[in-house]
Amino acid sequence: MRQFPERLKNARKMNGLSLQELSDKLNGSLSKQALNRLETGDQTPDSEILSGLCAALNVTLDYFFKDAGVVLDNVEFRKLKKLPVKEQERVVSTTREYLERYLELENLLGITDNASFALRSYIIKDLSDINGAIKQMREILKVGDDPIYNCVELLEEHNIKVYRVKADPSFSGMSTIINNQVAVIVFNDHPDIPLVRKRFTVFHELAHLYLSLDGFDEKQAEKFCDAFAGGMLLPDEKLISYFGGKRTTVFTRELEFIKKNYGIALSAIMYRAKVLGLISESYMKYFMIRYNQNLKKTEKNGYNGQEESTRFMQLLIRAIAQEVISTTKAAALNNMSLGDFREKYLDHHA
Repeated sequence: MRQFPERLKNARKMNGLSLQELSDKLNGSLSKQALNRLETGDQTPDSEILSGLCAALNVTLDYFFKDAGVVLDNVEFRKLKKLPVKEQERVVSTTREYLERYLELENLLGITDNASFALRSYIIKDLSDINGAIKQMREILKVGDDPIYNCVELLEEHNIKVYRVKADPSFSGMSTIINNQVAVIVFNDHPDIPLVRKRFTVFHELAHLYLSLDGFDEKQAEKFCDAFAGGMLLPDEKLISYFGGKRTTVFTRELEFIKKNYGIALSAIMYRAKVLGLISESYMKYFMIRYNQNLKKTEKNGYNGQEESTRFMQLLIRAIAQEVISTTKAAALNNMSLGDFREKYLDHHA
């Protein structure tokens, strides 16, 4: 049980619990001190303790006996200072646990982890180079100038792992690379964050995985990534076509039409328009005053897209059908009981 102490600590952090809070959740059956001994390896759990920990931490027994093989390198948090340490640990721990299961499943099926592009390879010198990066990425993803309706599914199809967590709304997302080849994006799926903002975050994090940002300070790198995200959601040619040239007035209704088609926030549309010289700096300032007063609160409405991927479940069910794994193993990989897994995902004869 050499891996048990680290697995227990990770499961506790996944649930955002201190040692005392976990003890309370166990109704005091294990003290804070006893839990600490389990996490340091000074005490070995019996079957009763394991059963209680599984229930309290919402994991299967299988979880505690896996080798912890996933290391998240170069994790980049947005707005790190606003996210409490315990919340950071929960986000990283839940991401790690999900990736362990995902990568194990791919390994069992003989699927390689490489993304469809060389990671952190696109060299840029200034903001003018971002358009080339956007064009090349859209070619890699085979979307042309079309709207992207499900960016999560699209990136998963190109072997980029996209994971959603629910955390404090001050956190937008993060990205990381595992073993120099597995690209990972995490975004905050908190209900208070508009869907258009979540989509922007996913592509912002894609920029961190694609662009070579060495030599730039954080502020400049974030500016590059924001420009990349805006262009991925709404290509320049489409916005120029919508606007028809330079404007002195932009109506909210026409911005809403663009938002509905391309899944991009009103403010991001106007920022793109300013960068392209379609509106003036002074008009942008005027718009942002109006936006912050009245329009920002409407961003949760007006775009009804769906951001989800079924790839993990498709691979899991395929592995059962091809008899690569048992149904019991599949349930464990999905962190579910066997009965619940069969009821939700399999035909009754399976």
